[in-house]
Amino acid sequence: MTSIYALVFKVLSYLPCLLLISSISGCNEHSSKQSLDLGIAQATQILDENKENIIYPKSSAVIDVTGAEYGAVPNDGKDDTRAIQKALSRFPNRGKIIYLPNGVYNISDTLHWPRGRRFASDYKRTILQGQSRNGVVIRLNNDSPKFQNPRKSRPVISTGFDPDLNRSSRDFKASLVAQRFGNSVRNLTINIGKNNPGAQGLNFVANNQGAVRSVTIISEDRKGKTGLELSHGEIGPLLVEDVEIIGFDRGIRTKNGINSITMQNITVKEQNRVGLYNGGQVLSLEGFTSVNSVPAIINGRNPHRGKDPGGTLTLINAKLIGRTRRAKRTSAISSTGFIYARNIISSGYRDILSSNARQAKKRIKGNKIDEYTTRPVLAKFPSPKKSLQLPIKKFPKIAWDDPDKWVNVEDFGAVGNDGKDDTVAFQAAIDSGATTVIVPRKGTFTINGNLRLRGNLRRFIGSTGGLNGKGEIVADNGNHSTLIVEDFFITHKSKLKWKNITNRTVVYRSMSDFDLESKGTGDVFIDDVVMGKLRLLNPKQSVWARQLNIEGYSQTNIINNGAKLWILGLKTEGGKTKIDTRSGGFTELLGGLIYAAGRQKPTDPIFRIRNSSASFAGVAEAFFDKDTYKIWVEETRGNRTKKLMRQRIPGRTTANGQALVLYTGYGG
Repeated sequence: MTSIYALVFKVLSYLPCLLLISSISGCNEHSSKQSLDLGIAQATQILDENKENIIYPKSSAVIDVTGAEYGAVPNDGKDDTRAIQKALSRFPNRGKIIYLPNGVYNISDTLHWPRGRRFASDYKRTILQGQSRNGVVIRLNNDSPKFQNPRKSRPVISTGFDPDLNRSSRDFKASLVAQRFGNSVRNLTINIGKNNPGAQGLNFVANNQGAVRSVTIISEDRKGKTGLELSHGEIGPLLVEDVEIIGFDRGIRTKNGINSITMQNITVKEQNRVGLYNGGQVLSLEGFTSVNSVPAIINGRNPHRGKDPGGTLTLINAKLIGRTRRAKRTSAISSTGFIYARNIISSGYRDILSSNARQAKKRIKGNKIDEYTTRPVLAKFPSPKKSLQLPIKKFPKIAWDDPDKWVNVEDFGAVGNDGKDDTVAFQAAIDSGATTVIVPRKGTFTINGNLRLRGNLRRFIGSTGGLNGKGEIVADNGNHSTLIVEDFFITHKSKLKWKNITNRTVVYRSMSDFDLESKGTGDVFIDDVVMGKLRLLNPKQSVWARQLNIEGYSQTNIINNGAKLWILGLKTEGGKTKIDTRSGGFTELLGGLIYAAGRQKPTDPIFRIRNSSASFAGVAEAFFDKDTYKIWVEETRGNRTKKLMRQRIPGRTTANGQALVLYTGYGG
């Protein structure tokens, strides 16, 4: 259990944010009361988060590191490295959840994902899951010998490679390729201890789908190289959400120009060099707090021969708090790359932003940015020179049920890998009255009928369980206001259909290879998924998506037929139109990578707007063959159609592509 002292300390850590808000609002009785109310609200939120208690039933097939077969013993002060590594190494590419109950786990060396077979099962489909963020601590021993050299930094946890591999070996080179599918680290704290100056907290790699969720990364003495390192080979697309990093030279470091990173609700504090360094990635970030004496953000490397570098940052809703005199000598944000920024406030810095990007305003003084672009806003019809600014809703999370109250589809007759239809068994489990139904990681289950997510169900969880079939899974009305569907791996090119017809909120989280047709009226949240197509068919519906990886090649990927669609972080692959907004719909895209692999027809635009409203910010392109999109936006108003051609868009040095900082296509 987390002590009340730890909670109080965490609450007090928010005081700089409160002081910033007070200074911006003005020091009067009304603003002080607002700050106090905000402080109470944040403290309440922290206490609520402390109730986090993720426990799986024994039938779920998760791998408990404290089990007799592995032998990790938290809180005993002894080294647990071998026990945890044994659990990690045993299941390459098996989609296993490696589970840590609450407690402190002492380690002396890197924990890395299973090596498996090169280009087949290496470093993929593995999840490290803690019982709770504050309750599970993986702590590196003080003065660990392998973590003493800052010039050869070494991760405490590595999801993409074994740091002891020979850098010239074929195995190491293979680890740089974008094949690290489905990796995640969730609900725990990583503490690098003291006197480990060469330590990286977490070196994270995932491709297509994978996330760092609800994680704290701490350096006790503020030493260490990087808290969250996102630089090993072809990174992303991936999601980082609800992460706090305290100490280190750099809080977060990215590198490389592909395949995009999405972040939301990120806090960095007390770094020695920079809070966040973006070294070329397409980075979409909403909800960022930095409390530092050094720059909060550095974006991009030096310009090269008339083109801006590849670093493309979309930044929404940020608080940048400068501390000490050192901050007063620098900018909160320093950039040579592309930036779209909105609703940024700062205090304690010389100025809020400086840039040497071409055509960009070189310096923004003061402590506030309402909206800013490093390149002129583009439009084909008369439109406001600002993004659509659709409302942003928090992605729902609900408390986990007592595992004794879960039901397992196997208990109702479902059998994995037998090829027989499991629809009846699944439906019986759902209609049993349980609020949580689990599909264990015990093979692939088949749905050939019509499966309804209804009644008392509020969490349908796969534990990365496999699904296939030619039936449909329908989110229907039920007794609870929110339904969460998460952790499913759908067989590639499956004919299984997913539909939504409900009036309640539905969250689709951590899923691969699924398509969705939505006719419901309730809110929909799509969270770290791989999809082929998305169809929004009800004008009364609102949809929020983050880390949306669209990879269909044969048809338009997203059709928004009158709904409201908000996307933070889009990555696409292949040809065809990516988003078609029609019938008076609203689409706002905040950050994305268009990976133009394969063939693109010259008549297919990336984005199509048909008598509707849309804005696209921070969209960068990558291609490595001779073929790419010629038309970026095709917009129709009334009977007139205009096109934004590729040559109108600024070039980026990285990945041969272009970068669209902001396009607006809607009436005033």
